Amino acid sequence: MRAKTIVAALLLLASACIEDVGGPSSTSTPGGPVSTAGGGSAAATRPAVILTPDEDTPACAADSTDGFLQAQSYALFKVYCPTFLPAGFGLEDVRFEEAVQPGTPVPGPGSVVATFKRDSPEASLQFVQGRPPLSVITDVRTSSEGEPTDTSYGGVEASLFDKGVLARSPDGFTHVISADGLTADEIRQIASGMQPLVP
Repeated sequence: MRAKTIVAALLLLASACIEDVGGPSSTSTPGGPVSTAGGGSAAATRPAVILTPDEDTPACAADSTDGFLQAQSYALFKVYCPTFLPAGFGLEDVRFEEAVQPGTPVPGPGSVVATFKRDSPEASLQFVQGRPPLSVITDVRTSSEGEPTDTSYGGVEASLFDKGVLARSPDGFTHVISADGLTADEIRQIASGMQPLVP
């Protein structure tokens, strides 16, 4: 089982290495939750359809449903949101980061980044989905102690570290939870409560 977990983590790292060229920029595009990455000049345009909650939309924690739905309207992959967070967490930001493939003006799949914070006791969370930079994945691995264990992430297998979770969704995209100030049990609960916004 340990070998299986290590192999899964290595596959996530390899996938991120392929996608990491020209990693994301933190420049935000005014008027929306979109930023361009890799220093490209791709213009972010509003999607033709803005998603709104319906009876099938999960209730995302910390009143973040609308932010995740707006990010989903830009993303070409299925976006997941946390349906559970420990008490006291508030949403800081949800955004879609558009990545430009090196040598071409064609954008890659990009990533959705969401951050949450709690003041007392102090703690923070970051969720990155899609094609995150390699540094996001390696930070979870290198800041954690001990070996990862298996856990569930929205119904799929994932690797639980003491500082976060690495997972791959059924559509082949990487999901990373980075946590500071939380226990492994709290991180496990957050991961198991991740749900896709659209069926």
